[in-house]
Amino acid sequence: MEQQKATHIPIVGFLLMEKTSAGDGYIAALMVTDNRGYPLEFKASTPIRPSLVQKTLYGGQLEHFVGVELCGKTLIQQAARKTKLILVTDRHLLDIADQVNVNMIALWRAGESIKLEDELKSVSRGTIKPTSPTFQPVVYEGRFIDDTNEKEVIAFLQECANRFDLVEAFERISSALKLLAKEDPRYA
Repeated sequence: MEQQKATHIPIVGFLLMEKTSAGDGYIAALMVTDNRGYPLEFKASTPIRPSLVQKTLYGGQLEHFVGVELCGKTLIQQAARKTKLILVTDRHLLDIADQVNVNMIALWRAGESIKLEDELKSVSRGTIKPTSPTFQPVVYEGRFIDDTNEKEVIAFLQECANRFDLVEAFERISSALKLLAKEDPRYA
């Protein structure tokens, strides 16, 4: 009976893309958690190391292409568990919502600055204030499947923020990627 209940718990995905340790490419990972922040699934891409020609041809769009098309979309589609929403730290990853039918939310701690290149299309903004004084408020920008879904997703995000530090989950992913690079040279 307990096992059956556990399968109906809403889950959330955390997608992170960062430069490789050598700085010559990008690596991404998706961690799927329950609504308490307990990991249920973890997937990492192998590093994407663009050639000089690719860097030249893609120019300023290289990171966006790698993040959205090569890493983000692929990791989300390959996940065994389908999530209610995907959280990211980079605003440009919100464009994954155009490729995969999922709610995408970029978030960061209130008071932290973010890089604003241009105005994103159809983005909702707000602040999540956890009820626990242990966790800091987070600011978000999101792309949602529809308006009705947006209210439900934000309520779920608020529930998660009351239970665990949403930004700390990205720190766990980053640490896991560093450990993975030490253990397996393919991920360095």
